[in-house]
Amino acid sequence: MFLRLFACVRHTERYHEFTDVYSKKICQAYFGFVPNRLFTIKIEMIENPSRVSIILFVTSTFILAEVLRIFELPWEINQNINSVDLKDYASAIWLIIITSTTVGYGDIYPHTSGGRIICVITAFWGTFLVSLLVLVVANVFDLSGDERQAIAFIKQSRSAATSIGNAFKFYLRKKEYYLEKLAKDPDFTVEGSTFLRELKKKN
Repeated sequence: MFLRLFACVRHTERYHEFTDVYSKKICQAYFGFVPNRLFTIKIEMIENPSRVSIILFVTSTFILAEVLRIFELPWEINQNINSVDLKDYASAIWLIIITSTTVGYGDIYPHTSGGRIICVITAFWGTFLVSLLVLVVANVFDLSGDERQAIAFIKQSRSAATSIGNAFKFYLRKKEYYLEKLAKDPDFTVEGSTFLRELKKKN
């Protein structure tokens, strides 16, 4: 099983869009580096974070559950006990998922040193997967370039409309004030006021 999984990883690396023969020639000739497996993972993390998260979670869960049972099954068989905790593959998957999410109910736990080491590795690996999940969720709710431009345009439009409305209110208040002054004193004037001069012409 592990050899088949390794073959799948090698196949993905060899025929990936950015690490095939053509891409390797471009990277070596123009940018001075050789694309490797880490380069493939980085690209997939950027281009398809949700797919990478799902694949990593599912594959690592099944692999760690299988390795855990490899350590735990001989102990449960040789101890002549009625425990069926990890004889069931689904129980091993349950333990791996609970450990990776750092919940740890305690209903099932490893008895051997190898099983405990696997659970420790699972806990650290689960922390990485949870942080990756946070990144995926953040990317889902992240705004695109067009959406950001639309928000900026809407804010500017509303700001411009508010400014125009305030300017119009100021015009009405100023006109009302000058009309009141002219009604009381027809010779009322303000030096250099073009607005008042135009208002007198209209009246």
